[in-house]
Amino acid sequence: MRILKNKIINNLKINNMPFVKQNKCVGCGVCVNVCPVGAISMENGKAIIDQNKCIKCGKCLDICPQEAIRPNSENPNLKKYKFSGYGKGLGFGRRGGGLYE
Repeated sequence: MRILKNKIINNLKINNMPFVKQNKCVGCGVCVNVCPVGAISMENGKAIIDQNKCIKCGKCLDICPQEAIRPNSENPNLKKYKFSGYGKGLGFGRRGGGLYE
């Protein structure tokens, strides 16, 4: 029972982890200012989420005017390549590295 519970919790964490759709991000920086733990920074004019700092509060998801920040449950890269876990906000997780959309 405990193993099943841990798998469910880990799956929820993965699916709720935000990722940045790089092709939609316009680099406005609104998400950087709203993040309470400083998990979002800008690289090459695009938002990047440090998944080691992210607390999955959802503020960046709500504030992004371009809807460029989305939950991993909507990440086509996870479905296509079956990667899971945490990454740099690009949706591939620690083991998979990351590519811009």
